[in-house]
Amino acid sequence: MDLPKITKGFVIESPIYGDAARNGTHTRVWEREVYQRQVFEPQGMLIESAILNERAGEHAVVKFALTPMLERGQPEFELMVLWAANVLQENTGVAGIFATDATREDFIGTIVLDWEVFPPGTIDEVVERIGRRPARPGNAPDFDRHIRDRIALFSALNPTSYIRGQGGFGSYFGAQFADDLVVFENLKYGNALYILYEDWDAVSRRSRLDLLRDHDASFDRIVHTEDWQDKFTVLIRYQLKKRRPRGGRDLFGRC
Repeated sequence: MDLPKITKGFVIESPIYGDAARNGTHTRVWEREVYQRQVFEPQGMLIESAILNERAGEHAVVKFALTPMLERGQPEFELMVLWAANVLQENTGVAGIFATDATREDFIGTIVLDWEVFPPGTIDEVVERIGRRPARPGNAPDFDRHIRDRIALFSALNPTSYIRGQGGFGSYFGAQFADDLVVFENLKYGNALYILYEDWDAVSRRSRLDLLRDHDASFDRIVHTEDWQDKFTVLIRYQLKKRRPRGGRDLFGRC
């Protein structure tokens, strides 16, 4: 947000009687309204990195942190927090705020998605369980209404179980229709629903951006356009039909 304008004086050389060549110049102060500017001097902070997962493999969990740490009592603390988050975002592509006593588990818990799987019940029962704290996010818009709408849609397709994210991933939830057919979305971020197939548990632990960059990943993404529910229903029915033994009865009719 722009700071309000202030009156500032500028020292300039002006011609005497409009003719500097004949009459020379004189020094004067010219005042005008200008916007204020804030100047941020180098803070002498460093970005330090540390590997959090010790197991060898294709992927590593790396923590980036600015040092020295910020203290709540220091001048302009909130402004410095915003500045620090921007520095991390611009240099590493990720940013977050943690207390100085945050543990390794605290960091990993925000990037690794763990699912709670539970059997289906009535719509009210499922809505109550998915919306149960502490997993329920406090800042997901219209969480309860959207949960009920989604569960009603999933329920019509007879899922075998429902799933919800745990810990910091309480805004993730979905339904399982087969061992290799799971649908989930995050009401807090994004505007699409994801349908995962084989290795869905491993695939779901990847970030949304990572999934979108990987053209070989086994998933479908349905954006919430006007007719997204129809597209979703047709696709799930088609996938369920593929998984039924030959000669099995089609419970859903043609798709």
